[in-house]
Amino acid sequence: MTAVTETPKPVRTRAVPQPRRRTEPTAQEPRRSLRKVQLGGSDPSMTRAAELLSQIDEHREPEPQPALPDPTALVCRVARAAIEVLRGERPANQLARWTSTQVYDQLVARERLLSGTRAGRARPAAPRVGVRRVRLVRLGATSAEATVVLHDGERVRAAAVRLEGRRGTWKVTCLELG
Repeated sequence: MTAVTETPKPVRTRAVPQPRRRTEPTAQEPRRSLRKVQLGGSDPSMTRAAELLSQIDEHREPEPQPALPDPTALVCRVARAAIEVLRGERPANQLARWTSTQVYDQLVARERLLSGTRAGRARPAAPRVGVRRVRLVRLGATSAEATVVLHDGERVRAAAVRLEGRRGTWKVTCLELG
């Protein structure tokens, strides 16, 4: 009978600094004793602890959110840039930081669709897209809706934009272009 031996794989270790530990409690700090608690659904002390924790969370005030800036300038930039994407003058990836993933994906799909129809055609120099009018309504602290009237040289277009505050900045969550 033969025995097969395997060599153990080397153990990877890394040095992690350990925090300093005090061995004796100070005069201001009384020694606390730890109580052993069984984990399980039937232990009454655990349900009481869960109730106390939920009460603490209920009474905790939410952290104040930073005030969002006025979104009017952002609405104008996004609407103008979206029209430029449709005209083939701007790549859609430049709008990624201002739009939600759903709006961005729709712009990319539209860009791909239109780029296939324009292949091989020379584009004449088009006039710059201009914003004629903006109407913005704040629906709350973290949401707003706007309508934008744009002129792109060929025709006048309208855009409807919905913005929501996310992580301290505005994101376009809905964009309708006409």
